[in-house]
Amino acid sequence: MSEQEEFYIESLIAKYIVGEINSEEEQELMKWCAQSEENQKILDDELLIFQKANLGYDMNFDADLAWQRIKPRIQNPKKGKQIFFKPWRIAASFVLLCTISFLVYQQLTKPEEFNFLSENQVETQILPDQTRISLNRDSEVSVEYNERKKTGLIKLSGESLISIPADKKVNWQVQVENLLIEDIGTVFNVKGYPETPIVEVSVLEGEVRMYLDDQQGISLKAGEKGTFDKVSGSFSKEEAETNVDSYSSRSFSYFNEDLATIISQISDVYQADIELNVQIETCRLTVDFKNEDLDTILTIISETLNLQINKSGDRITLSGESCN
Repeated sequence: MSEQEEFYIESLIAKYIVGEINSEEEQELMKWCAQSEENQKILDDELLIFQKANLGYDMNFDADLAWQRIKPRIQNPKKGKQIFFKPWRIAASFVLLCTISFLVYQQLTKPEEFNFLSENQVETQILPDQTRISLNRDSEVSVEYNERKKTGLIKLSGESLISIPADKKVNWQVQVENLLIEDIGTVFNVKGYPETPIVEVSVLEGEVRMYLDDQQGISLKAGEKGTFDKVSGSFSKEEAETNVDSYSSRSFSYFNEDLATIISQISDVYQADIELNVQIETCRLTVDFKNEDLDTILTIISETLNLQINKSGDRITLSGESCN
């Protein structure tokens, strides 16, 4: 075997061991192994070195010790048989180098992983590229962040307001079960609890695309809400609700809205037990609240509509005369 042929075989062995060999090259290598027991043994021994080096990512694997153990078996071949000692040693070193390079590459390209859970209160987390995730109650995300590969994946169960900076360092995707949401530099809210048949994506700024692996889906711009029906697999689009992010911002904006809707949203955000007398449920109100505390909000509402506030333990009741 010429020196060039020997080097080619060594390269095939190295590619085979680290899983980078194509089918044609693998056939060539297997054909070479079938030519003699010694050829097959060379492959087996080099594979053993790789496995020992790779086991548990032990970067302190003693290559010289492994060589001393293997050398007696290849220095005394059977009579009439020939084995290439020097190229084998070169190959072993080459494979070990490939092994270390492969392991180092894996460590460098391994994504950072984060898991965040909100139970009884809204939780906000900031990722390494300043992407902000605000989790509504009873929500959870697992995040894979890889700046080197410029990839980021947020797996969501529940509801989250996601704010991604314009100078983001990775290309973000959000996954809710089998639905994918692709960010195009934006702020958007995703609501997808496991027990509900609908996933809602509301865009506050920028643009997103929501789709399946086998379905194109729809694109959404600021002010639009996309809906995905898990059962039918269909997408639809409509105007986004004004206060979709209130659980995170505690800011509300109402224009001629009925009081029942206002109190329902405020009760949910502040986790308060607020009741209305039936006769005032249809009262209408135009008002903005910017991160106010609950007492301030209720005071403004009561003074605007001339209502009375009664508290009994944790229960709050608003009462008054009909607005009609």
